[in-house]
Amino acid sequence: MWKQINAARDVFRRHLRAILATAALVLAIPTPGHAAVEYEKICSVYGANFFYIPGTDTCVNAGQTVQSQFDLARQITRAATGTAMATSLVNPFLPDGTNYAISTHWAVFDGQHAAGVVGMIRIQGNLSLTMGIAFGLDRGSLTSTSNRTATEFGVALPAHSWSDVRALGRVGLQYSW
Repeated sequence: MWKQINAARDVFRRHLRAILATAALVLAIPTPGHAAVEYEKICSVYGANFFYIPGTDTCVNAGQTVQSQFDLARQITRAATGTAMATSLVNPFLPDGTNYAISTHWAVFDGQHAAGVVGMIRIQGNLSLTMGIAFGLDRGSLTSTSNRTATEFGVALPAHSWSDVRALGRVGLQYSW
C-alpha cells in the first residue's frame, strides 16, 4: 500500500512540475495590449459638464437630466392637481321655486386634493348663471439618485419638494327645460 501512495506522489510531482512549467511559459509570452476603457470621456462639443455615455457616442449632462426629472414630476403633479380642481367644480341643483343654490365639493385625484365652491343664481325663468372657484394644493417631491454629492456625513442625494396653492375658476350659463 505504501508503494502505491509513494508512486502516486511521484506522479503528482511530475505533473505539478509540468503544470508550473506551462504556466511560466504562458506568462512569458507577450500578449497584445488592450486599450484602457475610458469610463468618463469628456464631451467638449456642448460645453462644461457634458460627458459621453460609456461605450456610445451620446453626449449628456447629468445635471440637466436630474433637472428634467424634477420638471417632469412637477408637471405630472400639476396635471393631477388640475384634474382634482376641475372635479371639485360640480354644478349645484336649482329646484323649481328657488333662485339661489350653493354647493361645495372636495375632490382627490392621484394623491392631490382640491376644494371647490359653486354658486348658481336664476336670472329669469329657466336661465341660470353659475360661478365657481376651486383651490388645489399642488405638492410633491422627487429624489434623484443620479447626481450624488459626497459630504463628511455620507452621500447626499438631491431632492426637490414643492407645495403651491393653485386656483381654478369658471363662469357659465345654464338653460334648462
